[in-house]
Amino acid sequence: MSFPTIGLIAGGWAQSIYQHEASKLGIGIKFSSNAHTADELIRFAQGCDILCIDPELIEISTIKTVERTGVRVYPSSKTLQQLESLEKNRSSGDYISILIARSAHNQACSWPITLITENLTITPIPGLSDEQAKDIQASALNLAGEVGLIGGFELLVDANDHKKLISINWLTPNAKFWTQINSTSNYFEQYLRAVLDLPLGSTEIINQFTVTGFLVTDPKSDNYRPYLHLMARNPNLKFDQSISQVAVSGDNLESLLTEVIHAQQYYSGEIEE
Repeated sequence: MSFPTIGLIAGGWAQSIYQHEASKLGIGIKFSSNAHTADELIRFAQGCDILCIDPELIEISTIKTVERTGVRVYPSSKTLQQLESLEKNRSSGDYISILIARSAHNQACSWPITLITENLTITPIPGLSDEQAKDIQASALNLAGEVGLIGGFELLVDANDHKKLISINWLTPNAKFWTQINSTSNYFEQYLRAVLDLPLGSTEIINQFTVTGFLVTDPKSDNYRPYLHLMARNPNLKFDQSISQVAVSGDNLESLLTEVIHAQQYYSGEIEE
């Protein structure tokens, strides 16, 4: 049996991270970052076992046409149509992220819930009881089953009312970075496992908390200088310059917040040491 090939239509950052995870699984990836007509998409699908798409780039009508030729597309047009009927709300400020992965054989998983603010993300969301978290996750998992999700999605809901849906992300969720550094199986690996109907991995969190922060570059710096200082100060810091974020994991939330905020301030030139 040959290794499968996935056709991936998404932005450049998604392509690099999915290539990395696909290589570890032995999966071939064929990339495109362009919008496609139905004919173009059918030609692109040649040699691919599955197409995984960012719905922002491909119209539902185009997906339907391609599906009629026998090409498997995720998310499917049926899933997208059902989700389109859901009411979307404006954010009142902070919001929370619920990540879900689900395979064709109904194996599904979720990750600890993330609080997303203007400058930070905190996982799991502080102040939320285990019972509340389980209720929110169960609701998201039920929705994934009802719409026939295969692959993964991120539900963004209002932090003050988790029943108010703000938006849905697919290949590149907002709460992506933390799963790469503090989850047994990250979102991108699980997405690939799910669309290929492979057994899903564990989504257990490794350390008790993860805090990530968005970075703003100091206009007087080349970014190398703050790396030298910040990494020497705390070797546990993780940086991803491709998405301008810093993160750290551990068991003391107050300490983690202090470290990330300090890194943001030093990186931007707000403070000097």
